[in-house]
Amino acid sequence: MALAELTLSAGEAALLNAFPPTEAGEAARAQIAAEGLPNRRVEAFKWTDLRAALADGIPESDGSAGLIPACLQDALVLDFAPDGFGLEGEKDLGLIIETEDSLELEGAGPLATLAAGFAPRAVVLRVTQSQSRPVVLRRHPGAPMRVRLELEAGTRLTLVDTGLATAGLSTGLLEIEIGSDAEFVRYSLQDGKLGAIDLTQAIVTVAESGRYHAIALMFGGKLARAETHVTLAGEGASCLIHGAYLLSGHTHADMTTKVVHASPNGQTRELFKGAVQDRARGVFQGKILVERAAQKTDARQNHHALMLSEGAEIDAKPELEIYADDVQCAHGNTIGALDDQALFYMRQRGIPEAQAKSLLVEAFVTDVFDAMEHEGVREWFSELARMWLEASSS
Repeated sequence: MALAELTLSAGEAALLNAFPPTEAGEAARAQIAAEGLPNRRVEAFKWTDLRAALADGIPESDGSAGLIPACLQDALVLDFAPDGFGLEGEKDLGLIIETEDSLELEGAGPLATLAAGFAPRAVVLRVTQSQSRPVVLRRHPGAPMRVRLELEAGTRLTLVDTGLATAGLSTGLLEIEIGSDAEFVRYSLQDGKLGAIDLTQAIVTVAESGRYHAIALMFGGKLARAETHVTLAGEGASCLIHGAYLLSGHTHADMTTKVVHASPNGQTRELFKGAVQDRARGVFQGKILVERAAQKTDARQNHHALMLSEGAEIDAKPELEIYADDVQCAHGNTIGALDDQALFYMRQRGIPEAQAKSLLVEAFVTDVFDAMEHEGVREWFSELARMWLEASSS
């Protein structure tokens, strides 16, 4: 029996003509022509329907990439605009920056395929000596970004990536290889409006005793998804992945993670927290896979979220899949409302209700940022969260 021919939406048809003539662009074009965009019938996207979000075509890009905050004024900035890539500042010794052809990613998921397909070139950062200054990846609205990072053994790099847009389709792909005893720290900020679609994926491989440390803050958009796949390939490799989402109006944000423990004595710490109000929707999907060889694994995953109004929606799917028998693994997931007793206590002491709610949500969410070693970025993220809370309670 012949399969029915796939009927492409206006958005899917527009995408076929939007990819540059690169190997990765041709691969993305072929995948969309054959399968279409991910939609609610695909398990991993059942709460984040990309096909529906792009049903009417690719939205026009609008907005600003934003200013670099004072705490990062000394950073090296890699600027990604719709018409190309630029560098602001002088790079330090031990950091090599090159560009290369955007090649096809074999076996990649749909977000990685899309992001690789849109990028006309890949930017490659090779770290041969530890870097004392952060590197900032600044994406302008509608700009494609593909970055490959290679950290040699024993080196360290801090990266800050930002995606801010009023409207448009923005894509980003990070391919990260962390050498033995190397450490990569990543801080991510995503903020979009109702016309913005933001899709990013990080694919991370960590060698023996290497460390991946990532903390993200998302405010959503028409549809925003940040996906992280980590393979702890070497013995003693570890990762810490924290994330916070603050959503209002009709915004949508999806934080999806997958961590594979492939070797012994690995460690994972995941903590995600969210607050959602109005008609917004938050999504968390987290999977930790412990392979048979990964004995002595220590993995913890927690997701906790607050629904601040009746129309808010939060979908969560925490997973543990364990094939080793000598491990310590656990996960937790809670979704609820603000503590009425705590709210009553604060109001009894003369704190107005709106301010009391804001303080409680701030205390609940911002401990996600406690693990940030860069004090300036930690204060910046905390201030952005406070600004959102003040605007949401007014």
